[in-house]
Amino acid sequence: MKLTIAAVQLNSVIGQIEANIKRASRIIQLGFSKSNGHSPDLIVLPELAITGYNFRDKAQIEPYLEVKGEGKSYNFGRHLSEEYHCHTLIGYPEKFILPKPQSGYKIYNSAVLISPTGKIIHNYRKSFLYETDEQWGCEESPNGFEAFNLEIRGRVFKTAIGICMDLNPYKFKAPFEKYEFANFCYKNNVDLALVPTAWLNTSWSEDWTAKDVAKYSALYEKKIPFEINNQDKLNDIILSPDEGSEYKREVPDKKTARYWILRVDPFYTNTHFGKPILFVVCNRSGVEDKMMYAGSSSITRFNGGSSHLDTRTGQMFIDFDLFGALGQGTEGILVRDVEL
Repeated sequence: MKLTIAAVQLNSVIGQIEANIKRASRIIQLGFSKSNGHSPDLIVLPELAITGYNFRDKAQIEPYLEVKGEGKSYNFGRHLSEEYHCHTLIGYPEKFILPKPQSGYKIYNSAVLISPTGKIIHNYRKSFLYETDEQWGCEESPNGFEAFNLEIRGRVFKTAIGICMDLNPYKFKAPFEKYEFANFCYKNNVDLALVPTAWLNTSWSEDWTAKDVAKYSALYEKKIPFEINNQDKLNDIILSPDEGSEYKREVPDKKTARYWILRVDPFYTNTHFGKPILFVVCNRSGVEDKMMYAGSSSITRFNGGSSHLDTRTGQMFIDFDLFGALGQGTEGILVRDVEL
């Protein structure tokens, strides 16, 4: 069965929700007007897709918190699902009101999956928090990683959602080879692993000065067309050799994209008896305060075979297909028909 998957890469600005929605809508409209009449089965948007991500503290994020199934993020996702007759996954900052007799609320970094009829299929809360999540009062998911059934055109796909830091070792302290999210997916026989992110660019550094921020911010002042990357070619640029260290908005951040593949090691080092796993990473782009994001949203299928070492050349072979990746500094949409 072929699934049409769309990853929508945005440079969302904090406080400009309506403008962010308008831009995202335009990108999606352009993407599917150029896809030969295709309609998507699944649209994936980034972590905190329309609100922005790098909030300083709880007070700054407070006006943008949304109760599940009520806020602007959910309403936008529902609109997309109903308009395109598809499922939509969108990240948002969740306000969970505690049940009585308790008072108050908790904040989660969440992603909600919405059906073509606007119903909530699943609401996932981020399990592994990044320091930015903690600075605005976010809490870890009480449930950890979760697998659930997603029915698309009559076929059921076992699905798991991870959000950004979920791909990393827990708090960067767990052993690297523990591969928590990927091993969860493998052990639960997952077909679709969906990961909205706000992943930082490898050109970015915590030591950035105001001069560094200004340098890269200036690059984004130059308007470039939305990147509409659909069915015309197989984009394998991530695996090609790096070409110098110059930052180019229109090419993927190869180091980041390769790291994502490395972090799902169990998808290709364990034998899956021919069972494929589709891995969709939807990142944001742009400079936000002192942070710069990696873009490079990608769609990859691991085909079910184990990796092996060619003893003659010393080269490692992985049984997978990289169907494409967006540029590290672009806004746009990656659309692929993938057999699963």
